[in-house]
Amino acid sequence: MGAVLAGLTRVRIFNLRELVGHRLRVVTSLAVVLVSSALLVAVLGTYGSMSESVRAFSAALSGDATVEVAAITDSGVDDDLAGELRREVPGAAAVVPMVRSTVMIDGHPAVLLGSDLNVTALSSTLRAALDDGGAVDPAQFADGIVVGAATGLHARQRLLLSGVEVTVVRVVDDTATQVLNGGRFVFAYLGLAQRLAGLDGAVDSFLLVPKPGVASPELRAQTAQVVGGRGSVVDPAFRVKQVEVANSVTHDSTLLVSMVSLIIAAFLVFNTMNMAVASRRQSLAMLRALGARRRHLVGDLLAESAILGLLGGVLGVPLGVLAGRWIIGRLPDASEAVGVMVAYHLPWYAPVVAIVACVVACVGATMLAARSVFAVSPVEAMVPGEAADARPPATRLLVSSGVAGTVLIVAAWVGAEVIEGRWAILAGAVYSVGGLLLCFALMAALVRAVVAVSNRWRGPGQLAAINSGRAPRRVWATVMTVAVAIAVGVGISGSLNNLIGSISNSLEGLSDPDFYVSSRGADSMPLGPRLDPAIAPLVAAVPGVESVVGGQWASVNIGDARVMLQGLEPGSSAPFIRKSSDEAVRETLAGDGILLSKVLARTMGVRTGDTVRLATPTGYRELVVRDTVDYIAIDSGVAAVSNRLLQEWFRRDGDTYLQVMTVPGADQVQVRERLTAIAAAHPGLGDRPVQVYTGQEALDATKRSAEQAGAFTVAIQWIVAGAAAIALLNTLLLSVLERRRELGVLRAMGASRRFVARMVLSEAASIALVGAVIGLLLGSGLHLLADRILTQTTSIDITYAPQWSAFGYVIVPVVLCLVGAVVPAVRASRMNIAESLVQS
Repeated sequence: MGAVLAGLTRVRIFNLRELVGHRLRVVTSLAVVLVSSALLVAVLGTYGSMSESVRAFSAALSGDATVEVAAITDSGVDDDLAGELRREVPGAAAVVPMVRSTVMIDGHPAVLLGSDLNVTALSSTLRAALDDGGAVDPAQFADGIVVGAATGLHARQRLLLSGVEVTVVRVVDDTATQVLNGGRFVFAYLGLAQRLAGLDGAVDSFLLVPKPGVASPELRAQTAQVVGGRGSVVDPAFRVKQVEVANSVTHDSTLLVSMVSLIIAAFLVFNTMNMAVASRRQSLAMLRALGARRRHLVGDLLAESAILGLLGGVLGVPLGVLAGRWIIGRLPDASEAVGVMVAYHLPWYAPVVAIVACVVACVGATMLAARSVFAVSPVEAMVPGEAADARPPATRLLVSSGVAGTVLIVAAWVGAEVIEGRWAILAGAVYSVGGLLLCFALMAALVRAVVAVSNRWRGPGQLAAINSGRAPRRVWATVMTVAVAIAVGVGISGSLNNLIGSISNSLEGLSDPDFYVSSRGADSMPLGPRLDPAIAPLVAAVPGVESVVGGQWASVNIGDARVMLQGLEPGSSAPFIRKSSDEAVRETLAGDGILLSKVLARTMGVRTGDTVRLATPTGYRELVVRDTVDYIAIDSGVAAVSNRLLQEWFRRDGDTYLQVMTVPGADQVQVRERLTAIAAAHPGLGDRPVQVYTGQEALDATKRSAEQAGAFTVAIQWIVAGAAAIALLNTLLLSVLERRRELGVLRAMGASRRFVARMVLSEAASIALVGAVIGLLLGSGLHLLADRILTQTTSIDITYAPQWSAFGYVIVPVVLCLVGAVVPAVRASRMNIAESLVQS
């Protein structure tokens, strides 16, 4: 205990006092650590919010239920199954039918919930919504509804809902019901709810509450035996997993950049602590002369960095919370299928992970810098002049760093090729560490490159070259600060641009139709409701229309995974048809096969030629996989069958979209106006508006979704680059301050202020050019690797293509380096000669 207190006293007296004396250095270090902490909190908080919103909603409905029989599609599961479950599942204490849908109130969607009198057996939340302190009178609910206060409706109000006239029986303004879509919900008893949702003799699911002592696996096995494939027997929280999978593209890309930024933050902390050791060489040597042990000095530095990481991590948490709240309203809505408004929830582990990661990164980075302490001998306390920085690191350390860096880079590439799914993103962090270690091993070569460039400037440049050669650690740190700022921009922006371009390629054929008449907007999958059958003949009769081809998309539950299934018609223009072989398309359209996206084929563990067994509302069905294609990862994957099979097997009569082709020379504006008028006159179930948009608008909307998902990632890279720029300015300024005696000697020998300023600028220019080359190399490698990582996580073959815009990420840091050197150059030229010659 005494040793710990003594260590804390040394840290307080020496280390923290030193930090107070170098405020700019401390602010810079805190800035990069703070940014890294904020990024981690923002990413974890954003996607934790999505999961938690759906989890809270599902838990409020399911209550004590441990098993759910979910409909395979939105056509529902027969409500007659309730009787079978109650008779033949001995472990069920209650079987509660549930309707989940959406209805439009004042043009905005609200969650529709429906059940029978058993619903209050599920949870206290539903009891709070339905129990007004007296017995429930079923008669008043024949056309009566209970609504949340957020709907804006009032008691005894009559309104038309989904074409049905209803009366508001009660308005619930209970805080316990806020988890039900923020209070924007409508509850109706089963018969009315089925009419409002368009479910004829069907429900969306059954929730089973176990009898005391019955375990969930036992109840699930009993239920599955009775259901026999007519529904998906799952855990009631399965929708949480579906939402997480649906957001995997955005989540993985932002998490990749966050991990890279944490590595960069650790590097910048390493630079800071390395400079701290160099600037404190005399005080450290004095402590050694007074009897301080090396392990004590190293421990003090590690404690200092731990405090730095802790403080930066804690300060980054509120910033990350604000960023997460900002992101929530701008990410694609992946929970539309369950109709849940996503509210911000900060997972308890997010701040802990962020703070611990920052502390570990800072301490880990300082361990390398702390090795410099062992090079400080007590004799140095009596030697004025240059730092131990004049000596490069030990050869053994450089060689081991080079070997470790090479191994990590190779491991990153192997991991990106071999590891499937989300874990592949770890390759990005491994590559970043490996690249920095390899560059550390090449310190001597990089310093020689800076010296060679400086010598070309002649005069002041040659003197700058001598200065650079005498301070290899400082020069390397400055070069790498420029390099990492460039590498992040080149690597991340390049891969995101390639991702967006590859998404466009994976959706080849989407933009071919002149118009779509759809149940949803251009930025949403047209999952329903089905279009009014009267629309198709009216559209075909519009002057200028050449052909009309129907089709539909359905959300299908395969176990606890959600899959998007497309029904194809002959003559349809769709990515599946464009990308599959002609023979595979013919067999699929004939009803003798299925087309799968590569991500779904991987999830199901099948390949072309295999037979898949699908659970459908009409029983188990088998189809041969005719082809697998690149398709943007939507939920757990995408598949296509003939529209006839989708209608017959999955009870999905009708179309959810129409593809409209016009004759050459048709007036597109006039055709669109007539299509829009037809759509407005025939809204879908629940009064949902029917949308009209062009094929190009459909493709552009998909691109925008990808760009929107990457917008936060792009913001991250600019923040990291900005932090690196601040660190760069700090490094240049410190390099001048540490050489003030040398600069004073030059001025005393007759060097003009202009000469001194040009010397500093020459060194900065040389460092900027070498750093730009290294940054381009590291960034190009990161670009290639990120393409492979995102290929694994999205299952789209992302095609590498160099981005000319990458040069913007080179120019900006180089310019910042030169502009940042102006301040130190001016300061160096204006130094007081007498004061500079006096060592502090």
